[in-house]
Amino acid sequence: MTEPGKTRSRILDAAELLFGERGLDRVSIRDITRGARVNLAAINYHFGTKQDLIAAVFERRIVPVNKARLAALDAIEKSAGKRGPKVETILEAFIRPALEGSEPASKGSVAFSKLFGRCLSEPGPGLEALLKRQFEPLMDRMDAALRKALPHLSRSDIYWRLKFTYGALHHWMLTKDTFRPARVQSVDAEALARKLIAFAAAGFRAP
Repeated sequence: MTEPGKTRSRILDAAELLFGERGLDRVSIRDITRGARVNLAAINYHFGTKQDLIAAVFERRIVPVNKARLAALDAIEKSAGKRGPKVETILEAFIRPALEGSEPASKGSVAFSKLFGRCLSEPGPGLEALLKRQFEPLMDRMDAALRKALPHLSRSDIYWRLKFTYGALHHWMLTKDTFRPARVQSVDAEALARKLIAFAAAGFRAP
């Protein structure tokens, strides 16, 4: 007999892959049951509705990364004391957990990056509300930390520069295995983290 946890994971894996390939609206529950090799009752039991399944697909990947980001912010703010952490340290707390979660050992990271990229280009009210719920607490913390580190910047400046930073991070996650010229050497996760943090910090410090 299949363990309930394994059945649930298999459904999530199939849904994640199909949603990334076709989009949320073009995949039916029947498609997912075929992909996961389960019956409709299994999806109803574990998730209920298609919208609940979509939420679970996103939460499985996003929640652990954002928890790690918030924990890292807690740690660096505690260590820095009243003066607050440096820009590079704040950006490291934001960037490194996402890179670690996208390593090849992280099952499904490629499928989810594809899905996330598709959904950012095909937004819908339900998805926007889901992502807002998942990211708003993190963005509030990042905004507060960066305003303390860079008091001369307006909240609008910080918003746009953080958005561009997220764009660079997501673009790398989506295209990390493609579009690299032969003349450019591959780098490990640690070297990549340092490059991306330095790039983003320069953007935040730009006039």
